[in-house]
Amino acid sequence: MSEKRIIPPDWELRIKWNVKLFKIINSKRNPYLDRFYKYFFRLGKSYTLPLFIPIFYFYGGFNSLIHLTVSLILTGIIMPILKYTFRHKRPSKLIDDVYLMEPVTLKSFPSADAAYAFTLLSVITFYGNWLLVSIFIVYAFLIGFGRVYMGAHFPIDVIVGAVVGFLSGISGFYLSYHFIELVKKFSINLFL
Repeated sequence: MSEKRIIPPDWELRIKWNVKLFKIINSKRNPYLDRFYKYFFRLGKSYTLPLFIPIFYFYGGFNSLIHLTVSLILTGIIMPILKYTFRHKRPSKLIDDVYLMEPVTLKSFPSADAAYAFTLLSVITFYGNWLLVSIFIVYAFLIGFGRVYMGAHFPIDVIVGAVVGFLSGISGFYLSYHFIELVKKFSINLFL
């Protein structure tokens, strides 16, 4: 007996603007953007974290690293829950003529790369100056746009991933603040 799915596997196709916007972005090819995204998309992967850690430490010290860690843990918990709750297929599995620039696996909804980039953006807004925050805004939006341009995600995947990442950064600030205060209290009590 097959189990009935609560969420239909093609639910994103029923959102007309989502499919239309995907087709507009993915079908417009540009050799410069193709070359740019061939390399740039890797900056949306979590294995690039060592490149960002010195920036966060320079602008926010140890507290920013705790904040970043807590925020990325939140993102890392929420994303798989959403991916395996919705279990949505990639655009190339649902639509013809998708220009796919990278091999994709796992589920489509939401975009983990967008969540990662927007988590970094959200955290740096607490520590960076306007120029650095502006650079991270451009970085996060380029990652998000690239996920659709490269054919890996629908726009709604990117939007939800961005919201999850940004909210994780904000939540991580409050959780890390309480964690730091708790550590301070514990260490003061330990030495008294």
